[in-house]
Amino acid sequence: MPIKVALAGVGNCASVFVQGLKFYSGDDYKGLWHSNIGGFRPRDVQVVAAFDVAPSKVGLELSKAVFAPPNVARRYVPLSKSRVTVEPGISKSDPAPHLRDSKLVRSGSEEVSKKLEEAEADILVNMISSGSAASSEEYARAALKAGCGYINCTPSLVLRNNKIVADFQRAKLPLIGDDLMSQFGGTVFHKGLLGLLVKRGVKISKSYQLDVGGGSETQNTISEDIKMAKRDVKTGSVVTEVPYKFETIAGTTDFVDYMGNDRTSYFWFEGSSFLDSGISVDVYLRSSDGANAGNVLLDVVRATYRAMKIGKLGTMGEICAYGFKSPLKPVPFEEAYTKFAALYVR
Repeated sequence: MPIKVALAGVGNCASVFVQGLKFYSGDDYKGLWHSNIGGFRPRDVQVVAAFDVAPSKVGLELSKAVFAPPNVARRYVPLSKSRVTVEPGISKSDPAPHLRDSKLVRSGSEEVSKKLEEAEADILVNMISSGSAASSEEYARAALKAGCGYINCTPSLVLRNNKIVADFQRAKLPLIGDDLMSQFGGTVFHKGLLGLLVKRGVKISKSYQLDVGGGSETQNTISEDIKMAKRDVKTGSVVTEVPYKFETIAGTTDFVDYMGNDRTSYFWFEGSSFLDSGISVDVYLRSSDGANAGNVLLDVVRATYRAMKIGKLGTMGEICAYGFKSPLKPVPFEEAYTKFAALYVR
């Protein structure tokens, strides 16, 4: 029985996710973090529906839509023709900055729910652009009506909406989020170094994380209101690693179009140790956004489906803390991973 997944937003992350399903459809697991989550392999995951509002993607068969502009994700593997056609998605008067001059192809939550039901989707994964909070919540309502679980990969704080949370709990459906954390992206790297410094007895006074990247996600994030909201989420995530107050900032600083789907993150840490001697760390990390998200998203999808099958539903803390920057109950990453692995890694 496949895990039937629907995608809201056919951007760069969705492109790499779809390619990953093809690459890991056999028994070659090169580069895969966890081959078995909750008893499921990558080949058990199947995309059955997709939604977007960009005119360049709507109406296209999925294997073509994932490479349509403005997507800039790399072509890792050739894709076979899909049975899935990208349907018009939801936009609640909050289009992403890179789409504000486009004539969007929109649909309502009723239509999206109907398509989810027709596709017999188990889980709707929300990967629309940052800054579309109203649309993210409307997708959650569409998933709820269709009887689907909902995974919110965006920075929109859907799990802080008490009514949506209560509705999913009553329906006995999983609601997972918010803001997907990459396998080895800036946030988890920042958290990891802070945690190491704390464990080695260094008194941290300051740190920062400055991200520069290409692709539409970074382009959207440099919009001032979105940038500040995203900064709050990232900063809130990294401070959980340190048991005292210190000064820190984490956020996107600029968009460089020719970087494509790649990102460079710059980090600086300042602290003190024996005899109040100073310690500073200055380092940078280069990564590819879509690929960096692939392992975690695939884990989260399989774990969420496993939870559905065993009746462990609602806002599941172990999955949220493992895979997201802004779970309802943040915990240090090492603790989050240990709890997740105990339940789901086989």
